[in-house]
Amino acid sequence: MNDIYIEWLVERKPNPMAGVIRVAAYILTVFFAATGFFIAFPLLILAAAMVVVDYIFLPKLNVEYEYLYMQRSLTIDSIFSKEKRKNAAEYDLDKMEIFAAEGADRLSEYKNRNLRTRDFSSGYPDRKRYVMIINSGKEMEKVILEPDERIVDAVKAVYPSKVINTSSVSSADSFPSRGSL
Repeated sequence: MNDIYIEWLVERKPNPMAGVIRVAAYILTVFFAATGFFIAFPLLILAAAMVVVDYIFLPKLNVEYEYLYMQRSLTIDSIFSKEKRKNAAEYDLDKMEIFAAEGADRLSEYKNRNLRTRDFSSGYPDRKRYVMIINSGKEMEKVILEPDERIVDAVKAVYPSKVINTSSVSSADSFPSRGSL
């Protein structure tokens, strides 16, 4: 069997406010619970609601992305607080138009298009990022990734004309970054 299977984990840059938000949420939960037990019983309902909010939303403050490349498809999972996993996206690479290092000349033809942007990178500006333009059904998507060389090489082996490894333009002329689309 000649199936290629590659996993790569990218840890998202921590939000500087995540710790403050987490501590504030826990303090509010304890405050409402203590106040509900000793002073105003209806505040226990608010404490229960805070427990649910803490359970659902606080893990999403710490995110990692796992890229799974397997023979012409790329699956991206979000892992929250190293505990919960959710499928974030699945891409059939046969529908890919280009897979290029951020800033590559060939990305300029997509610069003025209204593309839906999905960022599955770490958020660190010093890391090498790739942009994948793919037709995901009804619309074109710009997907920002930080794959390792094994994934880039595997995609290039199957789609050699669609993969551009090097950036050959200045940053002023490059494809718009996250916030500009």
